[in-house]
Amino acid sequence: MVVEKSGFGKIGTQPVYLYKITNKNKTSISILSYAATWQNFEVVEDGVKHSLVEHFDNLEDYIKTPYQVGKTIGRVAGRIKDAKFEINGVKYQLKPNDGRNLLHCGNQGLQYQNFDAAIDSDNSVVLSHTIEGEDGFPGTMKVNIRYSLNDDDEVSITYKAQTDHDTLFNPTCHVYFDIGSENIRQQQLKINAKKFVDVDEDKIPTGKFLSTSNAYDFRNFKKIGQGLKQLKPLDKFEFDNAFVVGNKAATIKSNERAIDLYTDRKGLVIFTANPKDVQKSDQHDYSSLAMELQSLPDAINHDDFGNTVLNAGQSVSYTNKYKYRKL
Repeated sequence: MVVEKSGFGKIGTQPVYLYKITNKNKTSISILSYAATWQNFEVVEDGVKHSLVEHFDNLEDYIKTPYQVGKTIGRVAGRIKDAKFEINGVKYQLKPNDGRNLLHCGNQGLQYQNFDAAIDSDNSVVLSHTIEGEDGFPGTMKVNIRYSLNDDDEVSITYKAQTDHDTLFNPTCHVYFDIGSENIRQQQLKINAKKFVDVDEDKIPTGKFLSTSNAYDFRNFKKIGQGLKQLKPLDKFEFDNAFVVGNKAATIKSNERAIDLYTDRKGLVIFTANPKDVQKSDQHDYSSLAMELQSLPDAINHDDFGNTVLNAGQSVSYTNKYKYRKL
């Protein structure tokens, strides 16, 4: 195993670094200090390199592209209804950034920060940052994120946080997968979920769970394009949905390879997009699928969505895993 460090540009006067971890199989992951971004996931098959995630090779695109490509989202991933919540009897009103709601915790979240980073071992990198009262969230929070890659081609991302004030913590990696030579519509998806979250016209959870059926039934492998086709009678053209999952959350596969996703929380959000071409995305010409492992969106406002409260003086740790397999 080897970890290499190189420059990736600057934000103002702050240097941004790229860390590349490579294992004995020549599988590698690359991580940026900016937004603790998962910049690349590359495998070598029969001497040929294959990138499995959407990525950019320059910092400017990561800064200007609105799709949060590969970035760490936090404190809280997903939407919060009316940009408000209550913790232990105290009410908080934040500044909306998605109509009257809050999306991905606002405009100063972890996805806009440059982390301190260090090589932790011969197969891991740790990134750390402290945020204080950003976007109206209470408290000062110290966040550590550890990326690792083992010789079994499994990527682990562990999120740790502690705070001096009762607050919320529900981070994710906004990674977009495109793992095959075929179009994303021809790639197959399996989600180990019997239920998904019902949402209103603003994509805010209603509090209800719906059974996974028809377009939303990925309990057996199904082409993503088939699911999109099944959405058309509902007058819908994209996936942007949260599924209730267990430890082995999902698998995405192409003709050549697969990635299995694992989590210690109970949510998986999938989102069809074309991060490199907004116009094509608007025309539903998708290039990749975001797969965000997290607690369910707006959990603070729904008792059975998972606990996202982090109390003062406490610490918490979550881990997501992504295992590559050649088929």
